[in-house]
Amino acid sequence: MGEQKETEMNEKVLAHLHNFYHENPYVKLLGIQVEKVEQGRVTLSMEAAEKLSNFYHIAHGGALMSLADTAMGATCLSVNKKVVTQSMNTHFIKAAAEGTRLWATGHILHNGRKTLVCETEIRDEEGVILCKATANFFVIGLCVED
Repeated sequence: MGEQKETEMNEKVLAHLHNFYHENPYVKLLGIQVEKVEQGRVTLSMEAAEKLSNFYHIAHGGALMSLADTAMGATCLSVNKKVVTQSMNTHFIKAAAEGTRLWATGHILHNGRKTLVCETEIRDEEGVILCKATANFFVIGLCVED
């Protein structure tokens, strides 16, 4: 693929990724924002809002898993792969208090034709790791065709 065509493809993938996450109702519900996108690496953020907390006033594990899954899914989109999650393993390391801004950065461990394996870390504003997750994704197509 020529350099100009590759640049055009990357711009189309980036536009698709931003549109996909700005128009996604679940992402809107959680308040997830796209912060940084590179090919094979995406950072999202989310506030641990009261509506996403549990009885102990900390972020619910399901909200953290949703942020992690979304970050890894966006990472797959960044390499032009439309995917669905096959499996996910999550390690909760430290609680996220209500009101804390959370940062999830996903990156690819394996980028195959039919499957991808990704990893993400969720950190707080101080950079402390709160959660780590890995997931397997099944490729169902390309986001943007050549």
